[in-house]
Amino acid sequence: MLHKTSIPLVRLSLIQPFVRELDRRGLPADSVLAQSGLVRDTVLDNSIFVPAIVVHRFLEDVASAADDPYFAVRVGEKLDWSSWPPMVEAVSMARNLVGFLVRFIRAASSESSSARHELDISAEYSVFREKRMTEQEITPAQNDAFTAAYTLSLLRRASGPIWDAEQVRLTVCDVDALPKRYMGVHIMGGDRLGIAVRFPSAWLVEPFKRDTFLRFYGKKEGEAGGLPTQFLDALRHVVASHVHESELGLATVAALVGISPQSLQRKLRADGTTLTNVVRELKKSQAIDDLLRTNRSIGDISSALGFDNPTSFTRAFKTWTGLPPREYRKQHRDF
Repeated sequence: MLHKTSIPLVRLSLIQPFVRELDRRGLPADSVLAQSGLVRDTVLDNSIFVPAIVVHRFLEDVASAADDPYFAVRVGEKLDWSSWPPMVEAVSMARNLVGFLVRFIRAASSESSSARHELDISAEYSVFREKRMTEQEITPAQNDAFTAAYTLSLLRRASGPIWDAEQVRLTVCDVDALPKRYMGVHIMGGDRLGIAVRFPSAWLVEPFKRDTFLRFYGKKEGEAGGLPTQFLDALRHVVASHVHESELGLATVAALVGISPQSLQRKLRADGTTLTNVVRELKKSQAIDDLLRTNRSIGDISSALGFDNPTSFTRAFKTWTGLPPREYRKQHRDF
């Protein structure tokens, strides 16, 4: 069960299909990532979570770089269900649509705290929703289009010969992010808080044909870390990716997590701490880890933590631990 968090986070590795599609088209994926402050190595790291706004901006940048308003639709259509984390278990275990959606909803709760997935069932029609937990700063058109594309693909495969596009109603934040009458369904404009797909409830219990799905590959044991669920844990997770930056003031960090500086300060105060304390503890922890577990020079460690020079870092480290970095390494290292 996903606990409420004050910072909506998303597992960054979920954008890998978009990076692969950029590569396939021969487009500068690394440059597009850089626009959002991302690098390829972090996208490949399943333990990293980022604020939802980072993903939304990246997806919009992708469509712009490709000069393709339907970029996310194409990625969603070609999504490898057997390797995209929220769908892995559903692909291997589900025998009908309701089983697939229930497993997907449960899995998705471990991948993101920015949205909640729901399935409402009535006698005639059911509605599958992705509901965002917070109002968005931008219109997440590509995100909605991606979700719509893989959801409609699922419905069409699951319903098989009884598929009837006229029975499907899709609501997204921006109808222009999908081709007109995409897959023949009725598309309506909604707000920025998520998408909804209405379809006949009878489709839920149609048995799947085993050739409907790709072969199940599965995830390696312990491949992905847990989603930070408390405000301070989530904040530390976000800030930890930026400790190399020299300026981590209230305005900068508030922008990173998508809230106002006043709101950030209020939440920190409620948890009995300050941003200065959070940043200091993160830098101290990383400095100690680097000193004891690596052979990095003091200069390299200093630079990685955003200090102007090794002297400033040495002074700060001595304040934190009572010892200069070299002496600390000498006394505490086991090898």
